[in-house]
Amino acid sequence: RSHIWRVQLADFRISGNPKSGDGVRAEAVNEIYVHGLAIDHNGGHGINLIDCYEDPRIADSIITYNGQAGLNILRGHDIVVNANQFEENQDAVRCIDSFNLCMNGNNLDDHLRDGVVIENTYGSVLSGNMIEECQGTAVVLDRDCYGITVSANVIAHNSGGGVDLRDAWGCAISANTFTIVAQPALLIGPGSGCITVTGNNFSNAHIGGKVKREDPATGILLKGTSDIVVSGNVFTGLVGQAVEIKGPCRRLLITGNVMADLNR
Repeated sequence: RSHIWRVQLADFRISGNPKSGDGVRAEAVNEIYVHGLAIDHNGGHGINLIDCYEDPRIADSIITYNGQAGLNILRGHDIVVNANQFEENQDAVRCIDSFNLCMNGNNLDDHLRDGVVIENTYGSVLSGNMIEECQGTAVVLDRDCYGITVSANVIAHNSGGGVDLRDAWGCAISANTFTIVAQPALLIGPGSGCITVTGNNFSNAHIGGKVKREDPATGILLKGTSDIVVSGNVFTGLVGQAVEIKGPCRRLLITGNVMADLNR
């Protein structure tokens, strides 16, 4: 039950194979600091942090081609994930049963499942990230998430959808750019509510007078949810509606949006 403190790993490479385990596996290490690592081709997670409760920090690393998540966090607190490159892991980042994730300025590309999966976590911010071409969903919030801001991210060409709020409450989705997302760019499901959606751009590849590529783009799907504000967004060049409502939704305020070139 004891923890060790202040372990630092920096400036080396960990390369495995499909039969190897995690690249880095840390259990009960407080204030672990990982920076400048290249972690690739491991059979398990690239970095697996289990009960590293106090102040884990992952920065300036490249984490690629691992068989499970690039970074898996289980029961962490005051987490910083900053300026990393994640490519073609199963998921990029999983943060489970945790608190206060601060994930900023990362580049996520070509993941075989989802980009960022956050479950049973509150009081967190996901901002300024580039999340592109995941085969699953770019961002998933599930299992009693609340008080999370998803802001100023570019969410581009993800096959399974943009942001999926499966069980998320009291969250803000703001100032994101959703471009050529073929499945619902933003899905707010029946397990979620009390969500503010403002200042986002939902668009295709229109570049003024022509469309650069014909990939489909989508808007918002509200599915059996309640207490939602959708305000000050731009919806253009979508294959369907800007905002589609299914099931018994209640207390929706949809106002002050620009909607053009829909149902292409």
